[in-house]
Amino acid sequence: MLAAAGLDRFQAWWTLRLDEVEAGNRQRGGWSSVCRHHLAPDIGVFVKRQQDHVFRSARHPLRGRLTAEREFRILLRCRAAGIPVAEPVLFATQPVDGHQRGVLVTRELAGYRPLDELTAQWQETGWPQRRQRQRVLQAVAAVVRRLHAMHLEHNCLYPKHIMINMDWLAQQDATPAAPVALIDLEKCKWRLRRVDCARRDLDSLNRRSPGWSRVDRRRFIGYYLAAGRHLQGPDARLWHWLARRG
Repeated sequence: MLAAAGLDRFQAWWTLRLDEVEAGNRQRGGWSSVCRHHLAPDIGVFVKRQQDHVFRSARHPLRGRLTAEREFRILLRCRAAGIPVAEPVLFATQPVDGHQRGVLVTRELAGYRPLDELTAQWQETGWPQRRQRQRVLQAVAAVVRRLHAMHLEHNCLYPKHIMINMDWLAQQDATPAAPVALIDLEKCKWRLRRVDCARRDLDSLNRRSPGWSRVDRRRFIGYYLAAGRHLQGPDARLWHWLARRG
């Protein structure tokens, strides 16, 4: 499909005239922008274009690597492990006059809405019944727990980066798509200890979810930790730490 549209090369995506979906990010000594494009009437993609928007690591301490490259590799790892994330369509880089440029194209998660939009809607029109809220919390907790089981910290786990399948939410459980998917993984990083992933991500999500009641937020932590059993060791300490902050 990319070849037929003449979009199977870096330069074609770099020069494509597109409108940004939100204000570009000018940090890390460079810039990054995200645009939306339709490959076909029913196939949308998000296009992330970057120049010198890098992260540094022990392997690349000086020039660093584009954050889009890290996101691309994380997407592949997550999909291989069965964690629902956006499908990468293309990743390409090209050095230009000493600058690092890159393009990451991911397929739009059709039929999904971000959790922050749903929360705002429920605050305005009325919250769903407790059983429905618990269903959402359990599904989100399960995906985040699987990410952390791989020792991967999202590092930007906000409601706007958690996508909810609307068919599943309407209790059309026969839908083959995952109930919940994660997006915007460019800051995702590997951590030695799973508990460090949990502390950072769960604390961020808790602080960015003011629309949810304290009871629901504590219930979410319980689902994440499978708190129906007796908690011991790191899980027990994590529970108490998050409960105090929540």
